[in-house]
Amino acid sequence: MSVKPQNKKTNLPKDFEGLVAQEFRSRLKVPSSLALSVMQGWDSCDSAQKTCTSGVLVMGSRIYAKAHSDGTLSDIGVVDLSLTPTFSDSVRSILLQMSKEHAIPFFTSSESIPLEIFIGAEDRADTVARERQLFRVIVPRYRLQFKDAGPQKTEIPKYPRNAEGSGIGDTLVFTFTILRNGTVAPGSIDLRSGHYRDFVQPVVNSLTHSTFEPASIGGCRVATWVTRTFVFQPYR
Repeated sequence: MSVKPQNKKTNLPKDFEGLVAQEFRSRLKVPSSLALSVMQGWDSCDSAQKTCTSGVLVMGSRIYAKAHSDGTLSDIGVVDLSLTPTFSDSVRSILLQMSKEHAIPFFTSSESIPLEIFIGAEDRADTVARERQLFRVIVPRYRLQFKDAGPQKTEIPKYPRNAEGSGIGDTLVFTFTILRNGTVAPGSIDLRSGHYRDFVQPVVNSLTHSTFEPASIGGCRVATWVTRTFVFQPYR
């Protein structure tokens, strides 16, 4: 579990991340089993051919919330990256409970702190500080060729009229999960970076109406979590 400020220039109070993880862990009921269906490629990978020698199942949730000085949270939003709604719902419930109990670490600033919380498997678990560890899980890896998802029938995002008229452009990075049928899981769409809000909705609209060539492992279609960049370049 990692807890970071959404604004990278903001510094969290000392031990804030560890205390949040500790409070969260004390309320978490570790699932005895969890049905996983989303995969990613595993080293070694050929970026040109978009293939990897093996694939691994992934799990995770990304949470956005505002922390307040009185120990509460507001505007809690959970992005279900691995299509495990039971786990994501549990994450939301725990954070709501922590907020109700004023269990978020107190701080002196009168302004709220927008947070980004990530819960997922760590590549090098032995390097993760103990206070950030939630639970250990065995995630299967399959030694079959993994092929990443590709474009098939993608809808180009519409350039916002007001931005185009003002000569404003932007580059946005999104992560989202592509299902086995090539469509995008709506609850998985997550904006990772961008500058202007006007460009966000056109990308979301295009993703919900696009179809991709699904990822596959060993020739079988699988859902996959991907990162894509969208560039809006104004005409000169």
